Amino acid sequence: MTRPNSDLGTWIARLRDPDPTASLKDRLDDIDREALDNAVGFSAEHTRRYIATGGEDDGWDGPRPILILYTRGRTSGQLRRNPLLYVERDGVAHVIGSYGGADKHPLWYLNLVADPHVFVRVGAEVYSATARTLSTDERDALWPGLVADYPMFGDYQAATTRPIPVVRLEPE
Repeated sequence: MTRPNSDLGTWIARLRDPDPTASLKDRLDDIDREALDNAVGFSAEHTRRYIATGGEDDGWDGPRPILILYTRGRTSGQLRRNPLLYVERDGVAHVIGSYGGADKHPLWYLNLVADPHVFVRVGAEVYSATARTLSTDERDALWPGLVADYPMFGDYQAATTRPIPVVRLEPE
């Protein structure tokens, strides 16, 4: 059953509404009440703690930095949110669709391919963005530095035959 107002486009329009009486945080609180978390328990808890503390205390002991990526489900149309490691290049966040080296893409990646208009939360800051998968040449230029900073991505790439996508989250 689809909940009313679960369409990411509707929420983006609400965020852009110039209503001076409604703060961005108030509008985002509404979005987060509607958003569905990752089905993996620790990811869902990580996301909730991250949002509750503006990214200060998220209970995550893994690599950093982390952002929350909001996408619209390509089948359900419901808003989804996932905590992801990101790297910043040229002042823009990039996320990596490694899925731990699995032979298929993560669901969040398939969602943003279907609808590249996303929200990004870094700490307490939230912005709308357009997600764009890097071309092969762009990815190849970025990949060695990415693996130098986060060696596990080299291991993940070695575990699968699919090229692991790198996605640029260009602020709108």
